Amino acid sequence: MSGRPSESDAIRAGASARRRWWRRLLLPAAPDVLALLLAQGEVTADGVDAFAAWSRGGGKDAAKALHAERDRAYLARRELLEALQVALSTPVDQEDLYTLSERVDRVLGEARNALREAEVLGWKPDAHAGAMGAQLAEGTRAIVDGFRLLRKDPEAAGRQADAASNAVHHVERDYRQAMAQLLKVDDLRAVLAAQDLYRRYLRVAEAIVAVADRLWYAVLRGA
Repeated sequence: MSGRPSESDAIRAGASARRRWWRRLLLPAAPDVLALLLAQGEVTADGVDAFAAWSRGGGKDAAKALHAERDRAYLARRELLEALQVALSTPVDQEDLYTLSERVDRVLGEARNALREAEVLGWKPDAHAGAMGAQLAEGTRAIVDGFRLLRKDPEAAGRQADAASNAVHHVERDYRQAMAQLLKVDDLRAVLAAQDLYRRYLRVAEAIVAVADRLWYAVLRGA
C-alpha cells in the first residue's frame, strides 16, 4: 500500500488551502487586544498621575490634565470593546479582558469624581491628600506594568498585581492619620468636606485593588 496521498486527499488539501487564503484576504487582521488594554491602562495611569499632582497642590493645570485623560480613557476603552466584538480568539479570556477594562476605567472615574466633589465643596488638597495621591499613582503604574507583562510573563504580571495592592493599602493608613487630625479642627464644615474627600481617596484605592484581584484571576485562569 503506497504512502502517497490519493487524488481525493490532494483535492481536499487544495480546497482547504484556498479557503485559508480567502479567509486571510477577506478578514481583517486580528486586533491586538492586549495592546489595546495596555493603551487604556497607560492613559489611566497618566490620569491618576494628574490626580496625584493635583493632590500635591497642582491646581487648575493638573485638574485640566485629569479631565483630558478621562476623556482619552473613554475612547481607549471603546476601542478595546470594539476589538473584542470582532476578535475570533484572544490570548486572554474575553471576559477577563472586558472586566479588567471596566475596572481600570472605574479607577480613573473615581479619581475624577473626587476632583469634581472637591471643586464643588471648594476643598483644597492637603499633605494627607498628597501622600494618598502618590500611593494611588504608584499602584496604578504597577497595574499597567502587569498589563504589559500579561502576554510574555504571566507570573510577573501577578507580582505586579501584588505590588499594586501593597501600594494602595498604605492609603488606608494615611486615611486614618488624616481622620485623626480632623479631631483637632473646630470648623465643622471643613471637617465634613475633608471627611468626604478622604473617603474618595479610599474609593480610588479600592478600585485599584479590584483591578489587581482580577489581574491575578486572569493569570491563574491562563496557567
